[in-house]
Amino acid sequence: MAEQVENLVGRIFALAKAGDWEDRVALREGAKALRYLELAKEVAKSAAALRTLGVSAGDRVAIYSPDCIDAAVAILGAVYVGAIALPVSELSAANELRNRLNNAKATVVLAHADLRATADEISAELSSLIHLVTLGEGHGGDGQGDTGFSAMIATASDAAPKEIVGGESPALLLYSAGASNESSEAGLRGVLHSHHTPVRAFQSFGEAFLSLVNTDKVFSTVRLSTAYGLGTGLLFPLLAGAETLLMPEQAHSTQVFEVIKSFTPTVFSATPSLYGQLARDASKSGNTKILSGLRWCIAGAEGMPPKVIAMVRGVLGSNVAVGYGLTEAFQFVIAGEAEGQRPGNCGKVLDGIELRIVDNEGKIVGEDEIGTLQLRGANIIQSYWGSGATLTEDGWFTTLDRFMVDAAKNYYHCGRSDHLFKVGGKWVAPAEVEQALLANESVWECAVIGADDEDGLIKPFAFIVPNIGQEPGDALEAELREYVKNELAPYKYPRWIEFVDALPKGPSGVILRYKLRDRLKQSRDRRVAETRLDRDS
Repeated sequence: MAEQVENLVGRIFALAKAGDWEDRVALREGAKALRYLELAKEVAKSAAALRTLGVSAGDRVAIYSPDCIDAAVAILGAVYVGAIALPVSELSAANELRNRLNNAKATVVLAHADLRATADEISAELSSLIHLVTLGEGHGGDGQGDTGFSAMIATASDAAPKEIVGGESPALLLYSAGASNESSEAGLRGVLHSHHTPVRAFQSFGEAFLSLVNTDKVFSTVRLSTAYGLGTGLLFPLLAGAETLLMPEQAHSTQVFEVIKSFTPTVFSATPSLYGQLARDASKSGNTKILSGLRWCIAGAEGMPPKVIAMVRGVLGSNVAVGYGLTEAFQFVIAGEAEGQRPGNCGKVLDGIELRIVDNEGKIVGEDEIGTLQLRGANIIQSYWGSGATLTEDGWFTTLDRFMVDAAKNYYHCGRSDHLFKVGGKWVAPAEVEQALLANESVWECAVIGADDEDGLIKPFAFIVPNIGQEPGDALEAELREYVKNELAPYKYPRWIEFVDALPKGPSGVILRYKLRDRLKQSRDRRVAETRLDRDS
């Protein structure tokens, strides 16, 4: 195919044929496996089935499903037929699902049988919906008069689509975790990526940095509804001719350890939170050094605390690659190996990406100075879904992330500009306070946000998940306050601390700070009520 019209999925299958990969396993899910030639036929049938539903180029097709082969085939089929695939997390609540599908104006929704009830619940509120079809092998009809998608594929043609849409035409619609409030349609930021974007991201991260090849076996626990998961867990392995394993269940230590032993991957990707869980559980069970035989362990979607890096290295037996990526670039733009790095170090800029750090006036800052990160490259979006341009006149995309760069060109993440707040006229970066708290052995995870005191002045408020064996209470709260006072400037210490069992996170592992703000209001109301009871008693 000519470069200017090359379809992403068509490229994958052309590479498989040219590289003699067609008989290699492409996708695996439990005992089920599809070789590249079989996958090509299934995806072509999926595209044909979508065509019978009236799907044409540019239509949005939502895939609401756990990570399984059926979901992967549906995503690839939508892209192959020229539609825009919208993978949606199976963890989405009904209102989140409704907002996202309405924002995308999805005309077809393929809902996994296990999730069909939630899709049915909001189907009448979907303004653009034409077909709601059950996804999943052997589930038959959908109860609404439509045939199940598996049955449609079974009778469809496996010929390639007659009209190939590709190049800079949109292929994927993902939603940025940086949105201010994902529970509101107005707070969503849809990111459109073309057929070429994942290829460029693969060349930058998958090829130049990871050196993925067709003998690799990839196991990603990050969901396909995120750019991180869709790249590392599906598209990058397929573009390399590698084998990738999909796990429908949410990742927990027991399942992950079993997969590592039985599948023997060479590349593993997860969130820092999962690495911490694996290291903790491996230490308790004596199942240590289980990652020692892997070529790459990748951590992304949230900051990787130094103590978790040390645990992965000491308990799980592997170093870990960390980095910084964003949905707007589809994948990592900065990456490096974590061993010996200072807190917040994300590595160096990847091939094909330009970075600069600017102050509030747009002037480039010096070494070791904090500013706003801007990036430029062929895989950076031009605009958000349904919105205007996002780039400066000279083509730079402005992130909400604060960074600094040292003399060795290592980039350090210093938090997000929309999370910064002032205390007594001085800026406080929550990431800095969080790093200080995480250095204390009593803290497992934490998140810091700004909260107003009784006078309406903003002060740091910390939500903390205590480490194993630590007793939350007034004594630990006082200890942590004093600890931060000794580590940082006194005005940065958390005035309030609330101990929680877990922090709210999205499918990619990013902390959902808007949910913490909801939790903050509940905490404040409870404390006011307790104060009144004390006063009245």
